[in-house]
Amino acid sequence: MEGQLLRLEGNTFQDCMDRLGLELYPGDYQPVRAAGPKGDTKNDGYCPKARVFFAAHATRGERIDKTKAKIRGDLEGCLLEHRDVKVWRFLTNDTLPGEVDQFIDNELRPLYRSITIEVWGIKRLADEISKLKRVQVDRIIDVVTMDDEPAFDVVVLDHMKIGRDLWPILSGCLGWLPHEEPDDCTDEEQDLIDSAVQSFRDWSDISGDIEFSRSSVRDAQRSITAILDELAEKKLALYAGAKDNYPLTGGPSPFLGAVAIFRVVRETKRPGCA
Repeated sequence: MEGQLLRLEGNTFQDCMDRLGLELYPGDYQPVRAAGPKGDTKNDGYCPKARVFFAAHATRGERIDKTKAKIRGDLEGCLLEHRDVKVWRFLTNDTLPGEVDQFIDNELRPLYRSITIEVWGIKRLADEISKLKRVQVDRIIDVVTMDDEPAFDVVVLDHMKIGRDLWPILSGCLGWLPHEEPDDCTDEEQDLIDSAVQSFRDWSDISGDIEFSRSSVRDAQRSITAILDELAEKKLALYAGAKDNYPLTGGPSPFLGAVAIFRVVRETKRPGCA
């Protein structure tokens, strides 16, 4: 869920948040878009009955000062343009830095005590969406359901021994499929595998931000190599590959992109090997 939300930017993120609002507040939520000289009147969507106002902004990779200015501007603009605001909710597909969270709590909330100021970051959004029924989740995220999922072509998975091997897959994919692991894993091995796969996904998420820096890419590759070495110490090996032209959204004309495939296997010695 978090991976889907992370990849949404700009209007795509706002559209997703509109679909969430329609599910959480049926019969009340009203989407808003910029039009005319006043734009969106500092309101990305609201509930006229509940008096809840929303500001949706994809902040991943944004400078702290810019995020703080955006939050203050949207909040104060909303209060200036709209009456009887009870809840102002900032929606973002990121986890806000501590400095921004402190700014909201220490500066904005004391200034506007009559209003409930909330921040729904990526984990809160994922949690709220996960509470809904499957059909609602599919409408919000606009994903392909399992019944619509196409049959796979054969994808060759290669043994990943160093970070340089895995990096082209991580930096070139737009999503990933559930990883596979041995059935007889211990709890310790499962924890190690889960941590490794999450790290691979995290590197994939930020790969576009560091590709411009060769030194940053080398640092990432060295970190990945260290993770692969940890797996190897437990006699576990990673095989990975990518499936191109995989539908990442639903509808008659889905958005297609590459998805990563991870398979962790237990290494066994070949007969005759020392």
